[in-house]
Amino acid sequence: MAFIDYYKILGVAKDIPQKDVKRAYLKRTKQFHPDLHPDDPKAKAKFQALTEAYDVIGDPEKRRKYDQYGEQWRQADAFNGAGGGSGGGNPFEGFDFSRFGSGSGSGGGFSSFFEQLFGGGRRVNTGEMQATVRIDMYTALLGGEVMIQLNDGTRLKLKIKPGTQPGAKVRLRGKGYDRGDGTFGDLIITYQVELPTELTDRQRGLLRQMQTA
Repeated sequence: MAFIDYYKILGVAKDIPQKDVKRAYLKRTKQFHPDLHPDDPKAKAKFQALTEAYDVIGDPEKRRKYDQYGEQWRQADAFNGAGGGSGGGNPFEGFDFSRFGSGSGSGGGFSSFFEQLFGGGRRVNTGEMQATVRIDMYTALLGGEVMIQLNDGTRLKLKIKPGTQPGAKVRLRGKGYDRGDGTFGDLIITYQVELPTELTDRQRGLLRQMQTA
């Protein structure tokens, strides 16, 4: 499965302000709308890709997940420690992209298709998957366990080491994407430590004792 760069499809930089996304989309529709290109057999597919890209980048919450999780943004909730996540649908599922030919050295499929349409694309060869898991301050300091759920529904128990720092990463071998050759890449988990927003007087006192110890 190749990575689809929605920013490239929209023809914008990744740091484009949210307020400018719609304008960029409308400008792009003039280039790819099927009614404007009746002799282009790829026009409909281009416009579908453009619409999907805007649906994601044009929505601030979807864009945040996409920026963080890439092509697995629809499954982002599966890695937040709460279990769950929505599978979402792929509007291109079952679409024969191979009939458009293959790009130079790209190996056909999604990569070659988007390379031809929008001038580039990259393939996820390593199978490496990135995910963020939120843990509370006490678990980070004292250690503990947290359950996560993978895309396939598999539940994993992670052991948190005492003194885990925000941004700490762990690698789970063979728990990432299918590389397409019967092997799987690694799942890279980044821990996000959440601080409590409300403390009792006793908790504040204990923290001050720790601070001055």
